Amino acid sequence: MNKPSGFAFPLIAAILISALTITIFLSLNPNTWENWSPATCLQTGCFCEASNTHSPIRQAANTYSSLAFVFSGMFIIVSVRKGSRFIVGYSILMGIASIIVGVGSAFYHASLTFIGQFFDVFGMFLLAAFMLVYAFERIWKLRIITTLGLFLTLNIFLSWLQIAIPDTRRYAFAIVLIIALGFEYYFRVKDKPQINVLLLQIGIGLLTGAYFIWILDNTRTVCFERSLMQGHALWHILGAISVWFLYRYYSSETKLN
Repeated sequence: MNKPSGFAFPLIAAILISALTITIFLSLNPNTWENWSPATCLQTGCFCEASNTHSPIRQAANTYSSLAFVFSGMFIIVSVRKGSRFIVGYSILMGIASIIVGVGSAFYHASLTFIGQFFDVFGMFLLAAFMLVYAFERIWKLRIITTLGLFLTLNIFLSWLQIAIPDTRRYAFAIVLIIALGFEYYFRVKDKPQINVLLLQIGIGLLTGAYFIWILDNTRTVCFERSLMQGHALWHILGAISVWFLYRYYSSETKLN
C-alpha cells in the first residue's frame, strides 16, 4: 500500500501560508480597498455574508474558509504514489493551482475588489484547464511540452475573457469543467485504464452538493449575514475536499509498462 510522503510538512506549510496571508490582510488599514476597483458582485451583493467596512477583511468567514484549498494543494504537492501514471510534475502543477485558488479567493473576499475577483476565478480556471488538458494528454498521448503549451494558451484566453467580459467568468468555468469531465469519460471508455472511478464520483458529488449550497447562499435563500456560519464558506471547504478526491482519482491510475 502506497502512503503519502509525510504528513507534518504539508500541514505546517499550509498553516504558515494561511497565517501569512491573513497576517498581511490584517496589517492593512481598513480603508485600503476603497481606492481599488470594486468587484462586479458589489452591484447585487457579494454573497450572503455582510461586508465589514471597519476591517481590512471584508468577509471573515468567506476569507478564512478559502484557505482550505491551500491545505488540499499542499497535500497534493507532496503526495507521491509509486506506480501511478500521475507524475510528480502534474501533482505539483495541480497542487499549486489549488493553492492559488485558496489565496486568490481569500484575497477576493477580504478586499471585494475586481483584482481579487480576477485571482479568485483565475485559480478556478487553472484547475478546470488542467483537468481538460490532462484528459487530452492521455487520449492523444501528447508530449509534456505540448500539454503545458495547451494549458498556458487556454489560461491566457480565459484570463482575457474574465477581464474583457467579467460576467461570463462563471459560465466559462462551468463550460470548461463540463467539457473536461466529458473528455475524461471518453478517455475511460476508449483506453479502459486501471483507475478508481469511485474517487471521481465522490469528488463530483461533493462539488454538486457544494454548488447547491452556493446557490442558496448567493440567492440569499438561506442567509445569516452576520454569522460565521456561511453557505459560501461551506462551498469553499467542500470544494477543497473535492479537489483532493480529484487528485486521488488521478493518482489511482496505474502506470502501464
